[in-house]
Amino acid sequence: MASGHRALDLLATLRDRHREPVECLREPADLDRWLGIAGLGTDERARGEDLAAARELRETVNRLVRAVMAERSVDAADVRELNARAVQQPLAPQAGVGLELRWTGSVAAALAAVAREAVELLTDRDRTLIRECAAAPLCSRVYLDRSPGRRRRWCQMEWCGSSSKMQSYRSRRRDKS
Repeated sequence: MASGHRALDLLATLRDRHREPVECLREPADLDRWLGIAGLGTDERARGEDLAAARELRETVNRLVRAVMAERSVDAADVRELNARAVQQPLAPQAGVGLELRWTGSVAAALAAVAREAVELLTDRDRTLIRECAAAPLCSRVYLDRSPGRRRRWCQMEWCGSSSKMQSYRSRRRDKS
């Protein structure tokens, strides 16, 4: 997970948030893919209402995370919404014949797992480690900075770090000319 936390990775399903947002959860199959990548693939396929619920959860978590990063008070309605999603029926772990972990339950249960993880993050001291990529507003990803000295600047060095360093290099070369 690029962000270091599943709830923060959910936020990345709306890309370019600060400029022209690009929705990555366009149809239920997109949600199924994301849940699989996030390690929460279920034996049930997502439906339209699950897709709407995932987007609502994402935006609720986004507002709460952004308030925490800005050291502002959180909105009580957002806290109630997050808590309501977190108490839904949980997924049940199952062992596959190859002893791989599988989940049984609904897509709503998978989203409830993400909501519970968001509750844990936002109520833990780790919330002070939430950062936004230094490439903002070009990148709107947030991540947990667990680097030594807490000096991580980019969501991913391969994505934003390399691009930012190359832009800085080109700018310095232009200034010398």
